[in-house]
Amino acid sequence: MSKINLKGITSEAVTNMLILLIALVNTTLQMFHISVLPIADEDVTNIISTIFLIVTTLWNTWKNRNFTSASQIAQNITNAIKNGELLEQDVKKLIGKTNDKG
Repeated sequence: MSKINLKGITSEAVTNMLILLIALVNTTLQMFHISVLPIADEDVTNIISTIFLIVTTLWNTWKNRNFTSASQIAQNITNAIKNGELLEQDVKKLIGKTNDKG
C-alpha cells in the first residue's frame, strides 16, 4: 500500500476537496428536503444547489484528470516509479538539477 505524502498536498487541493464535500453534503441534505441555504423559495434553493454541484464536479474533474500534456507526462513518471521502472531518488535528483538552474 502506498504512503500518503501529506507534505506534498497543496492548499488548492485541500480547498477543492472541501468545496466538493460541501456540495455533496448540500445536495444530500436537499434530497431529504433540508434547506441549508437561507432562501425561502425552494425552487431557487434547488437551482443554486444543482449549479453548485455541477460547477464543483466539473472543476474537480478538470483539476484531477490528465488533460494537459504536463500532467500526462507527470502521470507517466508516477506510473514508472510505481512500476519500479524509475527510481524515486533519480526523479528527485533531476528535480534538484532543474531547480539549481533557475
